[in-house]
Amino acid sequence: KKDIMKKQALLVLLLSVMTLSLRAQTSPVDDLFDRYDGKEGFTSVYISSKMFSLLSRIDSNDEEFRNLVTRIKGIRILSIDSAKNISGVNFVSELMPRLRRNGYEELMTVKEENDNVFFMIREVGGKIAELVMITGGDGSSVVSIRGDLDLKTIASLSDSMGIGELEELEKGKR
Repeated sequence: KKDIMKKQALLVLLLSVMTLSLRAQTSPVDDLFDRYDGKEGFTSVYISSKMFSLLSRIDSNDEEFRNLVTRIKGIRILSIDSAKNISGVNFVSELMPRLRRNGYEELMTVKEENDNVFFMIREVGGKIAELVMITGGDGSSVVSIRGDLDLKTIASLSDSMGIGELEELEKGKR
């Protein structure tokens, strides 16, 4: 009977350790969204792959558009509401060091007066699995785009979303 209890205790311990290690492996972007999602003073938006699937049916004649939306798995946006006085929160300083430690590479940086915009990517198997855009300065926001992406896809997306800073990416090497 003691052996059974020891085995059960060991099993519970192993499951606990595995659960903690899996939880510790969430991405820095996921952690940031989990921390601020639904909190007062923050706005979060999630656009699922199902929404993109529906969009691909709307204009079935535009092959480039259909290719674009079928490759996107989801878009998440988190921003600080400008009307609220949220002090001490800066997504750039909070996220950038963790992204670098977790294998994200800096793709591009745009600096203007008090504003900074960073574009970071995470690659898996030679493809861009996630593009993260972080703004800091007078306003702070994070946009995460996940999917099976390449620079042409990102450039097409930037064109359709009006993100002028990304338009030159199609000429890149990735």
